[in-house]
Amino acid sequence: MKKYLITTTLLMTFCGEIYANDHTALSSQKTTLPKTAPICLISGTPTGYQFTEIKRIKVAKGTYGSVTELYPKILNKAHKLNADAVIQYNASQRFGFWPWRIVRPVMTGTAIKWLSTPPSCASLGGTEIK
Repeated sequence: MKKYLITTTLLMTFCGEIYANDHTALSSQKTTLPKTAPICLISGTPTGYQFTEIKRIKVAKGTYGSVTELYPKILNKAHKLNADAVIQYNASQRFGFWPWRIVRPVMTGTAIKWLSTPPSCASLGGTEIK
């Protein structure tokens, strides 16, 4: 039994040290992320403009927090889909399943691509995030 405990402890110690070394090596490399275009979040559906719906998207945080903390997630998801804007945007606090996640922020919407010249976000009554 003692051999098992000693072996397990040593294995966990060395695995943690190897991970720490890999993590510091990766973080020491300088990477520059490309600048991304802003995305317009529109609560309704714009009329008078042509667009193509790409996909319904949803981002959420697992624990407590503000809805504004989800802006980078929805921005990344929209850029991965090559979207110009998110329509039918809704951000709210919702109840989770687990007790420690009683209320959590959730964002939903539909990613779209403009077919014509994109209108300004302010003229559509939207919020532009960068």
